[in-house]
Amino acid sequence: MIILIGVFCAAVYMDLRFYKIPNLCILAGIASGFIMTCVSYSAVGLFASCATMVIIFAVFYPFYLMGGLGAGDVKLLMMTSCFMKGGCFIQYLLVTFALAAVISVIKMLLFRESRERVLYLGGYLKKAALTGSIDSYRVDKTNKNCVIRLSVPAFISLIMMCMGVY
Repeated sequence: MIILIGVFCAAVYMDLRFYKIPNLCILAGIASGFIMTCVSYSAVGLFASCATMVIIFAVFYPFYLMGGLGAGDVKLLMMTSCFMKGGCFIQYLLVTFALAAVISVIKMLLFRESRERVLYLGGYLKKAALTGSIDSYRVDKTNKNCVIRLSVPAFISLIMMCMGVY
């Protein structure tokens, strides 16, 4: 987990500073996860890690296409799945998205711009439901009051897991 925490520190820093998580950071994490999996579980574990990454990609890629998640966020979750197995990873995802929801609610309470984004989301969902088409979801990345960096709740969730909180 020390390697994963180190990679996460770099990813969170880059995400907060430049709005991007570098592929090199993700690849280093995935390679480390694969090596640890091979040492611990042999080739079967490596296959399971690859399968989990494919599932994570399939589940979260549509959210990326709609603009709800960044590509780096999806890759960060794929990388994290290399280090955690089964129910542990599902628990991690649940806590991560619960923390992201809490951060979103706090931002909505504090910032008018965030409340306006909820109205935009409502209109977006209504249009998608009525027309059956999914357009790009506009996000103003320059307005920090309206953006949730998923790397932050993901990192907090990882620290909570390492501390035995869940």
